[in-house]
Parts: sequence; structure tokens; C-alpha cells
Amino acid sequence: MNDLNRFLKVMTKMGYPNPNTISIARSMDYDLDNLIPDLVEEFGEEGADEFTERALGKLSESGKVIRVPLDDENDNYIYLYIHQSRIDLDETETQVLVDWSWGENKLTGVDENGNEYDSTMEKLYDDIGMGDWGEWDEMIDNIKSECYDYIRDNCGFGIWFDKEY
Repeated sequence: MNDLNRFLKVMTKMGYPNPNTISIARSMDYDLDNLIPDLVEEFGEEGADEFTERALGKLSESGKVIRVPLDDENDNYIYLYIHQSRIDLDETETQVLVDWSWGENKLTGVDENGNEYDSTMEKLYDDIGMGDWGEWDEMIDNIKSECYDYIRDNCGFGIWFDKEY
């Protein structure tokens, strides 16, 4: 039995996707950076696409939207809609390309006095001043990073934010 089949067999028993996927892979000495190329080699590109699409679907609440808890003490979250996913080994061997958009979200804003308040991405965007675009871009990059980490932790592969809807 090759490393991929052994890994998939264990993950099936443990439940997949699983928030401990990275730890499980490490304990088995399976390199998750090989997951997508191994899937393509074992099942072909179409089969690997189906596998990753099913994994993303299992993370979602309705098949196409994933609720990603954001790493902070304010119970912030964002819904990430995955409209389409695909593997392109010429682009990346460790990530699945996704066409995506943001959904419902709860974020924390900070007013001019430094007080925190509950907000949304839309409200924060509406309140941006001319000098705040860099902070906005940094916030979006951090949210994308949180989404990437959440999917990587659970599925063993990351996502490449390809096309925004």
C-alpha cells in the first residue's frame, strides 16, 4: 500500500476533513505537500478534482459556503463561497485554485477613540478614509490567510484565491 492510500485509509477512519489532518499526516510521516500530486497520480486530474471538491463540500454548511472562524477573541467569522475549485499542477502543487466570494461575516471595527465594535466587511469598507486603504488590504490579506489555514488544517491542502466573483 502506498503512502497516499495508507493516509486516506486512516483519514477515512478518523473522519475527513478533520481539524487534526496535519498532525495525523505528521504522525504517519506523510508529507501533505505531496497530497495533490499524489491524488493526481493515483486518480487522475479529474478524480483529484472530485476528491478536493468533496472535501471542500464537507467543510461547508450547504455544499458551497464554508464558515471560517477568524482567529481572535471576538468570535469573528466570515463565510467563504467557493463557486468552483480545480487543480492546476502548472500553477501550484499544494493548493486548489478557487473562484470565490465573501458571504455573511462579523468583524470587529475600531473607532477613532480606539473602541472596538461589531461590524461587517461592508460597513468597514464604507467607513474607509483615504489613508486607510493599506490597512484594508492588510485586513483582507489576513482574512484570506485565515481561510487558507482553516482549509489546510482540515483538508491537508490549501486554496489559491484565483477569481473573485
